[in-house]
Amino acid sequence: MPEPTPAPTAPSPLPKKIELGQLKKVERNITIEAEGETLHYFEVKEWAEDEFSSLMKEEDRFSSNQIEEFKATYQVNAGNFDVKADEEEKSTILKCDVYTQPRTLYYDFHWFLKPLGLDFIDDYFERSERELSWEGSLDGVKTTILLKFPFKISNCHAHVWPAE
Repeated sequence: MPEPTPAPTAPSPLPKKIELGQLKKVERNITIEAEGETLHYFEVKEWAEDEFSSLMKEEDRFSSNQIEEFKATYQVNAGNFDVKADEEEKSTILKCDVYTQPRTLYYDFHWFLKPLGLDFIDDYFERSERELSWEGSLDGVKTTILLKFPFKISNCHAHVWPAE
């Protein structure tokens, strides 16, 4: 009696290519700390568990994508980039230094505010003695922004300087 012919098997599906730009953030928290001519930028993005799992499959590509996204969005002189993932918090952290113009009497934040469609005054940033902060939604993502300075501050729509 002839051996039964095995049923044909479908080829294993190829892993789906992840479009990193399409992953959705749950929350975004940005902190910028001024120190002399350098602004230390920290951005924490929290992700839904399934989204985080997807990006962890391509962590190296995701890291370089985040740096390129920062550069394309802000078009500012920046360096010392670092991207890390926090598996426990399902978040990613982008850190870098933004280099400001030397010998100016103020910090110019047009580079940061314009791409986000924000303004310190028109969007009601809260000013305390040494900080500016904002909470709201950007592109449907809950976002908090905190800018910290080593001195008492004054500000206009996009500039911050030492208060007298």
